Amino acid sequence: MGTPDSSGRSRVRPASATLETSSGAPRRGRDERIERFDGAAVTVALITGAAHRVGRELALGFAAAGYAVAVHYRSSREAADATVGEAARLGAPAAAFPADLSDPAAPASLVAAVLARFGRLSALVHAASPWVEGPVEGVGLADWEAVFSVGPRAAFFLSQAAAPALSREDGSILLVSDVAARKAWPRHVPHAAAKAAIDSLVVNLAVALSPRVRVNGIAPGIVLPPEEMTREEVDRLVARTPLRRRVATDDLVAVAVAMVRNRSLTGQVLAVDAGRSVV
Repeated sequence: MGTPDSSGRSRVRPASATLETSSGAPRRGRDERIERFDGAAVTVALITGAAHRVGRELALGFAAAGYAVAVHYRSSREAADATVGEAARLGAPAAAFPADLSDPAAPASLVAAVLARFGRLSALVHAASPWVEGPVEGVGLADWEAVFSVGPRAAFFLSQAAAPALSREDGSILLVSDVAARKAWPRHVPHAAAKAAIDSLVVNLAVALSPRVRVNGIAPGIVLPPEEMTREEVDRLVARTPLRRRVATDDLVAVAVAMVRNRSLTGQVLAVDAGRSVV
């Protein structure tokens, strides 16, 4: 699907494609649809929350692995364009797609827009996840709804909308969970509860969408800590992990790509957390 560049990463060279420039405008190849790379059928991955943080790293990882990437963002157009530009430098066709996933209609509209642009979908990676921190007594209904609407609710309806296209590709869904789904996080109850719901979706959707669509989850440990976390707080968390280190983004991305590609893996949530989930 791609040839290695000087860095050893897979580089995809489009033969006839619709490419996204860093400004967001399409650049046309010989065909109006992205259809083939170097004589092989293109694989397209939709990554939600891909303008920043883990979502961005996942988008670039899938681009390096030979996927065309649909970069979803809510409002950070400049950051999304930067992700698109980085993907293009890796040789991957890419396009940015705005959507507020707290809108009940947004998941279906987002999938439809990606299919209209790329013509197919091979993988859905749901990384978008609002972050609410504070004691239980400080959590309001709006906080709870913000986390659950973009988290498990959007995960379900994105999967529902994408399933027909994914089934034509023997495709894969990867939902980003968290070790918090199985831990007590008293200052992050909405986040932890939403990730527990994600884990349940993985199991249920894996059965419901079988045998043509595989569904898995990935639960990162300390990869890119929230900005409001102090260095001391991060260091204390790292000190409690068996490997005594943060999770390297390259390690997380490599596992994510491998899970999406593995044709014998479904219904599993894999912790990539330097051992944090076992202590």
